[in-house]
Amino acid sequence: MKLGFMTAAFPNLSFEEVAAWAAGNGFEMLEVACWPLGKDSRRYAGVTLIDVDDFSAADAKAIQVVLAKYDLKISSLGYYPNPLHPDPEHRAMVIDHLKKVILAAEKLGVPIVGTFVGRDKSKTMEDNLENFK
Repeated sequence: MKLGFMTAAFPNLSFEEVAAWAAGNGFEMLEVACWPLGKDSRRYAGVTLIDVDDFSAADAKAIQVVLAKYDLKISSLGYYPNPLHPDPEHRAMVIDHLKKVILAAEKLGVPIVGTFVGRDKSKTMEDNLENFK
């Protein structure tokens, strides 16, 4: 087993600064926060250590160089929004960004993306599960 943590706990540091801290404190893995750039009202949401908008092979290589420098691996990319948000426009934005996180994970060779199913509080559990399908 390897010890890791979710990088959203370090909202004011760069990816390399978090990697240096992690390696210096005995960590081996990172779940990297990949929210869209900007603010969010929830604690730890809105943290972006890898910007997945227009994420390229060169961006992936730069991340891999930092990981090698600090002998770290990425366990998963994390983005925990509400894909079943009641506002269709917000929901579409969330799902679009989640797809970008998935594509970035593929470019990085990271097999896991952590996220939420979400829910619309105004609907029943059955209706939410139907929307989730």
